[in-house]
Amino acid sequence: MKVTVRYFARYRSLVGKGEEEVELPEGATVRDLIEKLRELHPVLKNEVFSEDDSFADVNVSRNGRYVGFDEILKEGDVVALFPPVSGG
Repeated sequence: MKVTVRYFARYRSLVGKGEEEVELPEGATVRDLIEKLRELHPVLKNEVFSEDDSFADVNVSRNGRYVGFDEILKEGDVVALFPPVSGG
């Protein structure tokens, strides 16, 4: 199945594009997608996405709704990746 990944803020700069289509097996989860993105873009592995979910430095939405890493994806989903918001 294919899903569209949209990158925002720092992720867009790291990857060098705002959007791409990614092929995944049926029944793949957000966690599977993150792992695939780490393979496609090693800079994400080193800079952004932690091995441990509790330290993952990414917010994920699926079709406009924030989701967790266990969310199952479907053909045609649009997944957006946002850095956590911080401020003071």
